[in-house]
This record gives sequence, C-alpha cells and structure tokens, in this order.
Amino acid sequence: MGLFNVTVRLANLSVPSQAGDVSLLVGTRATLSWIPREILDRLGVAPVSRLPFTLADGRLLERDITAVLLTVDGRKAPVEVAFGEPGEEAVLGATALEGLGFMVDPVAQKLVPRNLFALSNSVLGRAGRAHEGTGGPRSTNRLGMSFRINNMASWLVDLTGKHCDNYVSTR
Repeated sequence: MGLFNVTVRLANLSVPSQAGDVSLLVGTRATLSWIPREILDRLGVAPVSRLPFTLADGRLLERDITAVLLTVDGRKAPVEVAFGEPGEEAVLGATALEGLGFMVDPVAQKLVPRNLFALSNSVLGRAGRAHEGTGGPRSTNRLGMSFRINNMASWLVDLTGKHCDNYVSTR
C-alpha cells in the first residue's frame, strides 16, 4: 500500500474554457484540496477568503481559498480548494473526494466510485417521525448505519493502513 496520484481537470467556474490537467496526490487527511497558486493564477481564479489550517505536526498556517470546477474520471463538481504555496504538495483532499462520490482504495491505489448518501423525502418531511412510512426502523437505521460504517472503514484504513472490507459489512 502507498500513496498515489490521480490526474484531474481543473477549470475556472466563471470561464470553464480556462482549464488544465494536473496530477494530485490523493490525501484523505487533508480537508481541502491544495492546488499550486501558479496553476490557479493561470486559470484566472481569485481567492475569495482566507482560512486557518492545522498541519499534522500541530503548526498553524493560513491559506487563501477559492472554488474551481474539478473533474475526475468523468465526475464533475465545484469544489473548494486552498492555494498551495511553493514547496507544498498538490493534493486531492477529502471534501473533493466526498463531493464527487469517490472512496479511496489504498491497496489497489485507485479511486472507487460510489453513490452519494441522501435522506429520503419521507424522512426529511417528517422530523421526529422518521420511521413512519419508510418501511420501519430497519430501513432508516440501515441508511444511517451504512453511512457510519463507511466512514469508520475509511478511518480504519487511515489508522491501520489495512483494507477493512473483510471486517465491515454495509448491509
């Protein structure tokens, strides 16, 4: 198992024809994707805010952020990204992976498409009565449990470095 890169297409949200391909390290522990400032400048993307970040060693820093149109394996969505400075790794972060509907298979070193999760209309419209008309507690719990188990499996892969499919069932 190891780190791996994927090639993504980045585009300016306002002018999608201003686009380019870039190789990013898949980094599930990074909240936002980190894109070199020179690439974002070339796309004509301007910072919209500045946010604080905590590094793995505990140090704090601030970076400009913006949004770009990001495409990976045919899936496309607007995502928030941080402006990476010289010497910083270009990274595809967790929010982009989640928003585009990808899981990370660190053993096969690839992104695996998955469906996004949503509450059913009956659950959204019946706050406090989530089980009525939804097939009972089992179906509602299955949705919630599945989501929690998938997130736990991701954390276990991160913590142990081992693939957890053998230990976790989402059904």
